Amino acid sequence: MFTLAVVSCAAPSKILRYEPPPDLVWYRQDASEVATRADLHACQGAASQTKTPAGCMQGKGYLLMDRPVAELLRVRALKEKGLAAGSIADRLQLSQAKVETYLDDRYQLPDSPSLGRLPVEVLAKAGKPAVKPLIGALSSDDPLVRRQAVDALGRIGDRRAVEPLIGTLKDRDSLIRSQAVQALGRIKDPQAVTPLAAVLNSKEQQSHVRMSAAEALGAIGDPRAVEPLILALRDEHWGVRSRAAQALGRLKDPRAVAPLIGALQDKEAAVRANAAESLGEIGDRRAVKPLTAALQDSDRDVRKKADLALRRLTGTAP
Repeated sequence: MFTLAVVSCAAPSKILRYEPPPDLVWYRQDASEVATRADLHACQGAASQTKTPAGCMQGKGYLLMDRPVAELLRVRALKEKGLAAGSIADRLQLSQAKVETYLDDRYQLPDSPSLGRLPVEVLAKAGKPAVKPLIGALSSDDPLVRRQAVDALGRIGDRRAVEPLIGTLKDRDSLIRSQAVQALGRIKDPQAVTPLAAVLNSKEQQSHVRMSAAEALGAIGDPRAVEPLILALRDEHWGVRSRAAQALGRLKDPRAVAPLIGALQDKEAAVRANAAESLGEIGDRRAVKPLTAALQDSDRDVRKKADLALRRLTGTAP
């Protein structure tokens, strides 16, 4: 059962270190109304100079959030349990019109400085109604808010976020750029292929960002990514080469066969192993002889992947 409890804003503002909106509520997914009020009463009674009611409630697992967000989460959770709008309205003591509004994916939550500070899991559960304010949060001065927004947008998977996330590929924080790449890979919109390919082949991007770009291109599966991924097989960082080899196997394009055969000679075993596996996934018999040679590789994992690839190519897979 879900619950809300109105709380004074004075104490929580010190804990959360920002000026909260006037209509905040305490929310915890598994707490009943009675339990929440009891916890709030207990925390108020135990308040001291070193422990505020807000700190006490947070210690009990409650989140402080805007009322519309909390109501939306509660309504949608009950909908997932099979309740109709009328039953949800009765259960939560909301009007049926409000419940139906929260159940409409066209509804958008209002912008709020507190939204981007909620856990990503909560933001993702809010779903499409959170997309617009989360896109707005991408321009926040707070890197934590931007990171949360990027991650949540990727999990929600709404295509409205594609262009804003492409813009975030230029964020000054490399971790946020990497998360934006991963989010685009989750959404899988072909519009992201060209910008992601540019990230993959850019020497100005950190290696972890380029690695994420290779993975994202493999997830999207667009044939335009083949050439950039082939180029990435010559990247100076083995992690990028390894993920590029793996992504090419997902694309299953015959243009990658010769470059992947060449990658069987890479100095890093992880690259050789992924190249062998991808050759098996592509299924081109040009790879039979090189894979047979790879059975003598010094690395056990490479030998195993080469053997499995050969079994697939020759039709003897277990």
